[in-house]
Amino acid sequence: MKWLLCLLMLTCHAQGQWRLESSSKAASVGHGAVYVVKQISGPAKAEIRLVVFDEKQCRLRVVVNSDRKTALSLDELGLAENALAVCNGGYFHAGGDFGPAGLEIAGGVRQDKFTAGPWVGGLMVKQDNASLVWENEFRDSPDITEFLQCSPWLISEGRVWPAPPSKEPEQRNHRTFIITDTEGRWAIGTCKRTGLLELAHILITPGIISELKVTRALNLDGGPSTGLWCRSADGRTQFEKPGWDVRNVIAVVPRDSE
Repeated sequence: MKWLLCLLMLTCHAQGQWRLESSSKAASVGHGAVYVVKQISGPAKAEIRLVVFDEKQCRLRVVVNSDRKTALSLDELGLAENALAVCNGGYFHAGGDFGPAGLEIAGGVRQDKFTAGPWVGGLMVKQDNASLVWENEFRDSPDITEFLQCSPWLISEGRVWPAPPSKEPEQRNHRTFIITDTEGRWAIGTCKRTGLLELAHILITPGIISELKVTRALNLDGGPSTGLWCRSADGRTQFEKPGWDVRNVIAVVPRDSE
């Protein structure tokens, strides 16, 4: 009980430290999706880049670079998939065989297997419906067409889900994440210069993410993998390029593209 009380006090304190300094005008990327950039102040300066969309007009796909030698960049994958936006996806063996670290399903094609853990979750598309699922909610089935396992959870049911505890001070780094209000509104995004717990607090601080209510949020691969590409309705591109080739990406694709 004392631990829970301390955690609640720390959560309230940390949440109150962050505030929105500025937000760019929402730029249309088509099909109801928009791109915004937010400057955040608090214990550190942070920048969030966000593509917000509605599942009625857009669907989510997992797209794979199966080989390091032939890997396409985020912008190349986005153009090849006729996507509105693309962000880097899950963890992979960057120094090894370039394979995924955990279950990966792209267009029904499976690689690796689901690895359970208390902070593990995934993006799942089943019968054309996307969701963020906890480890204990995941039920494998052949009608799952897209899946990316990742960790840790950031937000669960509108509350901060504490990152795995560390003996060392939390490292500030570039982050990639996916969020949903669980009612059809989604966003993929990146955040510069934050710790995982700091990012979680930023996402639920009132007034920062005003485009949707953040009910669930999952951290994706970060650091040198962090990347986001989108193409505005007038043809201009925004590209935050990863520091290396990534194994897989999450693509936001118009529903009327097929």
